[in-house]
Amino acid sequence: MDNRGSDDIIWTTTWLFNDVLDADKLHGSLCRLLEIGDWRKLGGRLRRGSGRKLELHAPPQFTPERPAVNYSHEVFSIKMGEHPLASKIPQPAKGPCLHSFVDTLETTRPLMYRKDVQATMEDYFASDDPALSLHIVSFEDGTMVSLTWSHHIFDAMGVRAVVNAWSLVLAGREAEVPALNGVHADVLYEGPEKESQEQRQESSLEPTRLSGFRLLLFAFYYFWGQVWGSKLEMRLLFLPKKTLENLHAHVLQDMASVSDNEGETPWVSESDALLSVYTKAVSRSQPKPRPILLMNYMDLRGRFPGVSKTEGLSYVQNMLAECFTTISPTLAHSSMGEIALACRKSLQQQSTPGQLAALMRIMRKCWDSGEDPMILSGPPNGELLVSTNWARGAFFHVAQFGPAVVKQGGDDSTRSNPLGCPRFYYALPLNMTRGANAGVNLGKDHNGNVWIMGSFNAKAWDSIMIQLQQY
Repeated sequence: MDNRGSDDIIWTTTWLFNDVLDADKLHGSLCRLLEIGDWRKLGGRLRRGSGRKLELHAPPQFTPERPAVNYSHEVFSIKMGEHPLASKIPQPAKGPCLHSFVDTLETTRPLMYRKDVQATMEDYFASDDPALSLHIVSFEDGTMVSLTWSHHIFDAMGVRAVVNAWSLVLAGREAEVPALNGVHADVLYEGPEKESQEQRQESSLEPTRLSGFRLLLFAFYYFWGQVWGSKLEMRLLFLPKKTLENLHAHVLQDMASVSDNEGETPWVSESDALLSVYTKAVSRSQPKPRPILLMNYMDLRGRFPGVSKTEGLSYVQNMLAECFTTISPTLAHSSMGEIALACRKSLQQQSTPGQLAALMRIMRKCWDSGEDPMILSGPPNGELLVSTNWARGAFFHVAQFGPAVVKQGGDDSTRSNPLGCPRFYYALPLNMTRGANAGVNLGKDHNGNVWIMGSFNAKAWDSIMIQLQQY
């Protein structure tokens, strides 16, 4: 395993259940998962390898002294609504709603992990702690279940694969646990070299790739904005199902008069529609018009050559690549449909197997020469806007912990989630940074409502809410 394309972000993902769950049963089933075949890799300890590589060292067998998972459990003999922190976790609203990040999610950190959790990669290297930490908080009417993990180990879809397999073990369905793939070889590193010379393409990102002076100029604009620009504010956005459907329908209607070369009306996703909202908001908040460099993360599973999405296989590793779209000031002030379509076309063009292999060759060359493999492509004076769509992970649905239910917390008239499934889900990095404009789509809850973590300045947030309240 290497840290190519990763950073030192340590994440905690938390599922909030309105049921009382058996914490030891959850812990035992997760530990059992990490004893099955190559899944034991995830019970390893992070170590520095030769050169720039990172390694996972799994003990010959897991023992109480060297466990598969770092486990901690807290119990409060009160209801969640009576706890000063748990009571602040947001509830759905009737319309689009913004929640202060500091007053809601940020304040719940003490409930998400134990006090001595690994907060940096150096903490992992200096300890014999496992790569995964499980922290469970029990209340009289609910449970919080949290996993802490390094982005070097896996990405959001890797978390999904872990929780899906965990749920299967908990339900006594070990035979259905998919095999863990990509354990003994780095498919992203080796994949491009399997192409013949005739198959190889040049990356479409290369002509606008930021390197040398262009990268220095981009860094100047970026840090100038960090120091002198408007302060970015982390907030949680709740978007009702109907609002998102109306927004998507409006964007599709926007494009009704646009046709491709074959005379067909193009299609964009709900995620593309949301990107058009973010883009307009950032553009409207700029003191002077600048291009927007939109960086959208895409999952390589099923896209990258040799990485299939075959049933029975899971790739639990970091398998992300960046897709770039340049939004000119003119395009930013055009219709939402045109912006969404530009985002969709970039994804279609840059996510083909040939283009992804070309991108990985560039990253591999940078890595092998000791350079930063992080790729940026776009105008040097572009303002960065980062988007991540975790909706495909179905995180409000993937945790099927029904077999661990001890007591139902909420009655059937006040809940929309099935027994043993979470009411709410969210994720936080342990080390918050100011970063860039960003929108993280956490996915849809059991009523189809969308929850989004965002980082924008106050003027951009106002623009986002004005746009969404029209639908």
